[in-house]
Amino acid sequence: MFRSFFGSAALALVLAAGLPAQKPPARPAQKLPPPMGGVRAARQGALVEKWTQMAPEERRRALDRLPPERRQRIEEQLERYQSLTPEQRQQLRFRAEMFNQLPPERQDVARRLFRQFNQLPPDRQGLLREEFQTLRALPEEDRRNRIESDDFRARFNPREQRFLRGFADLLNPVQ
Repeated sequence: MFRSFFGSAALALVLAAGLPAQKPPARPAQKLPPPMGGVRAARQGALVEKWTQMAPEERRRALDRLPPERRQRIEEQLERYQSLTPEQRQQLRFRAEMFNQLPPERQDVARRLFRQFNQLPPDRQGLLREEFQTLRALPEEDRRNRIESDDFRARFNPREQRFLRGFADLLNPVQ
């Protein structure tokens, strides 16, 4: 399913960047964990939210109708979701909303990029996550210049460069 609720940390990248002109709500003083597993996680976050809003008896009946393995996964997700702070839950909802506002073709690109990201070694994921946060903060022209810089080419292999370019393209408004 996904490595852990926040484990694969496929970034706030696309989820928080789908509409470049918007900013996420003010972040709490504590650092939030990385987003949970990317695109699939955004969908699952919305599903977990739906489950948590059910009345306890309604939730029990719905869980009783599921195959045991699926039920167990949902119960684990609900437990992890319940352990989040209100700020983390809000951030999760915001990311899911941002992803859902992307046009379907950009959602497909995001899904492909998240799959590629999850195949990278954890140390490279961290480096790419940091670079993306830098790119995300830059105006479009500065972002483009950074991606074309010698430093960028020296720091990232061709596969990683394509990956970051793909995410940077998602930051640009739909034309």
